[in-house]
Amino acid sequence: MTKILFLDLDGTVRRTVSGQTFINDPNDQELIPGVADTLNNYLSWVVAGVTNQAGVAAKKKTLESCIEEQKITLLQVPQMHSISFCIDFEGNQAYRLYRDGTLKQLPYGRNYRKPSPGMLSQFIEDFICPVMLDDLLMVGDRIEDEQCAIASGIDFIWAEEWRNG
Repeated sequence: MTKILFLDLDGTVRRTVSGQTFINDPNDQELIPGVADTLNNYLSWVVAGVTNQAGVAAKKKTLESCIEEQKITLLQVPQMHSISFCIDFEGNQAYRLYRDGTLKQLPYGRNYRKPSPGMLSQFIEDFICPVMLDDLLMVGDRIEDEQCAIASGIDFIWAEEWRNG
């Protein structure tokens, strides 16, 4: 059976170098201490990033800079299979960027914005190998992440506990 680790990104895996709340420049990011070491405990898992990126809809960044931001994260986290990201407030527009640079627009109309479970369920549906709910874990730092995991029926752990555990 395949095990999947879903990781929220901002505040869980990465933070800004500048100290700003959100990443508005793709290069203004670094891994949060403890992430790289903790990921060594999940070498046999498929690691998938899931992130709300409404900064695109709010005109704080372009779709192109948002894609570049995810590419940089994939370089910083070599274990990560792909990153799914929702770019609007309604939750209808989302993409998945794969490690090889392939960008896929996810089917329009499903609610992908966390706390809705759309990004997780779409990833599971698109993944070829069968998975059991016991083989899924979501890590995040916000209540929306926990609600997303609950709505998906999978286990959740808070980011700080995960990084320090």
